[in-house]
Amino acid sequence: MFKVFLFIMVILYSKFAYSGPFSDFKAGAGLSEELSSSPTERRNKPNSDSIVQSRDALDSQNSEMWNDLKNKLLGKNAKVFFVEDVKIIMQDYIEEAHKVPLIVTIPKRLHNFNKLILLIENNPIQQVISLKPYRSIEAIGMNVRLEDDSPIRVAILDNDGNWNIGSKMVFVASAGGCSTPACDPAIEVCEPGIVGKIAVKEYEREAGAQRIKLKITHPMETGFVVDTEGEIIPEYFIKNIHVDDIDGPIADITTFAALSSDPVLLLDLPEKGQSVRVHVMDSHGLEFFSYKKNISM
Repeated sequence: MFKVFLFIMVILYSKFAYSGPFSDFKAGAGLSEELSSSPTERRNKPNSDSIVQSRDALDSQNSEMWNDLKNKLLGKNAKVFFVEDVKIIMQDYIEEAHKVPLIVTIPKRLHNFNKLILLIENNPIQQVISLKPYRSIEAIGMNVRLEDDSPIRVAILDNDGNWNIGSKMVFVASAGGCSTPACDPAIEVCEPGIVGKIAVKEYEREAGAQRIKLKITHPMETGFVVDTEGEIIPEYFIKNIHVDDIDGPIADITTFAALSSDPVLLLDLPEKGQSVRVHVMDSHGLEFFSYKKNISM
């Protein structure tokens, strides 16, 4: 009887540990399905005036942040083009701003890009990731934090040295995704997982393509959250993610605390690899592996 009870508890734990938006590792899910379980609902919509003002802010000419961000991250002399075929797929109205799933779809002309940077202009932590690919990538997804209404931009550097910019405006019902805890002990039981635990799933897509999804257990502290004693929790986040397989490197990803706690990442590749491995380093210098590292004597 005890064994039956234990089996049921393991099943329930597995269900809840990987439930929620973008983390259930559903095989065969389309990109739209990856976002379908988001807790975001279309309530508390902004009024028409705020929508107009915010959409005006999406225009780089009106953005207070864009020029400084461009100069700092892309370079003062960067050749920048705002394009329509680089898409940021996510919901427009956000309820739970501490864990917001999004997916960037990359057009075929840019599958062999040199670099990708994701930015949230109105966040206190504006840069989310910087990705260096070693193979073609068709899409990348992740869950992020949003502090307030903001333009979100993805910058993709092509082989001609041009930055291709895709943009999207999103609205936040309850601000504070970077300054509120992912789990509030005042209203729920918070049971932190094992820091550095990595789950990797590989799915075959149409025509032999591949989807890689990985989840890393990590608090991803922003440095803006206050604990129950009134003390600021120091920042502590994943800094680097290296993904490879038996054929060599797939991507190096520099990450920042604008990623949600226990981040989930998705990579769509046009060709299937084998035996994907993940190596992670955080801001404390700790290293984590999805595989058993060989130690030479």
